Formats: sequence, C-alpha cells, structure tokens
Amino acid sequence: MLAVGVAVLDRVAIYQEPIYVVGDVNIRLDRDDDPHADQLRLLVDCYGLMLHSTGPTHQLGGTLDAVITHKTTGCPSQVMTTDVGLSDHFLLEWEVNATRAERPTVPVCSRPWRRLDIECFRSQLSTSRLCQPEAWPADIDEMALLYDEEMNMFLDQSLPARQFLRRPRPSDPWFDSECRQAKRLTRRLERASAAASSWAAEFPADADAVANAAAAKET
Repeated sequence: MLAVGVAVLDRVAIYQEPIYVVGDVNIRLDRDDDPHADQLRLLVDCYGLMLHSTGPTHQLGGTLDAVITHKTTGCPSQVMTTDVGLSDHFLLEWEVNATRAERPTVPVCSRPWRRLDIECFRSQLSTSRLCQPEAWPADIDEMALLYDEEMNMFLDQSLPARQFLRRPRPSDPWFDSECRQAKRLTRRLERASAAASSWAAEFPADADAVANAAAAKET
C-alpha cells in the first residue's frame, strides 16, 4: 500500500488545485504503535499534505479509511463518518468551499508584431537619423534617447500599440526552465513543419525531387 501511496502522492502533491486522496488503506490509523501507520503519516507529511483524523471508519471499530488533502487549499475543517448501512465501512463526509476566487486582471500594452511590414520598416529606418552618423549626439544617454524616439515613432505609425486586460494564469510548480525550453523547441519545430508542408504543396515537383534524392541517399 505504501508503494502505491508514494506513486499517488508524487503525482498529486504538485497540483495547486484542491486534491482529495480518499480510500481504504487497510492500515490501522487509530493505533499509535502501528509501524505502517507511522510510515503513512511520515509519507504524507513529507509531501506537505495533511492526513485528517476521522475516528472509527469500520463497523467493527478501527480507522481504516484515510482522507488526505492540502493543508490549506480545499482543506476541510472536519471529516465526519456516517453508517449508511450499505457497507462495513462508514461513509466519509466533509464540507469545503468550492467557489473559485476570480483572478485579478492586469493591463497590458502590446503591438501586433505579425502585421509588421519588414520592407516598409526597413525603408523608414534607412531615412531616419539612426542611419545618419553625422546626426548622432556625442552623449551616450542622448544616443539611447534618440534610438527610443525614432523607433517608437516608426512603430506608432505602422503598428499602433493597443491596451487590453489580461488575466494571468499561475504556472504549475513543475513547469520549470527545462519544460519551458522543450515547449519553445516544440513550437519552433511545428512552425518549421508547417512551412515545409506549405512549400511542398506549392512546389510539388521540387518536393518529389527532394524526396527521391533523400531515398537514393538512404539506399
């Protein structure tokens, strides 16, 4: 049972949402001297979770059923038992507030970069003071200010900034930098695949020639 418990808790402990691990663990949790009960309590505590006290959960006495939750998120104040007569185990009941708090919105300013006309922007940039060394100020701070002013002026003409409200979504604890890099790589490969498919559809003869050449290399 403890091996199964490790696998279950290892999976659910990282969730930010309320979790409820409930069931017959076949361990006498009411016995302080039971080594298996001590191991389960230690295991639950190591994952930062809470093993709730329920009292007797079986018709013959003894606490055999466990209720494990987060210590704060969705944690019930009390777990009650009721003998409904359908089983030798009692029904476990608790109350929790299921209302989800609405996340606040934050204002965001962004530009529609996908609509940027590269050739037009390059033409505007080539006629600006940024491409005229004789117009460059000697002071580095003034040069940085000139860069900001010129770039913002061109972008405001071609890509006006727009403001909107965004509701940020908290990231899961397990989504670390390694996961983020893998996601970026996946998206880049998806774009490359889509571009290759588009090229093959537009130039089927060339695509067949490339495929035949690759097959000849393999043989």
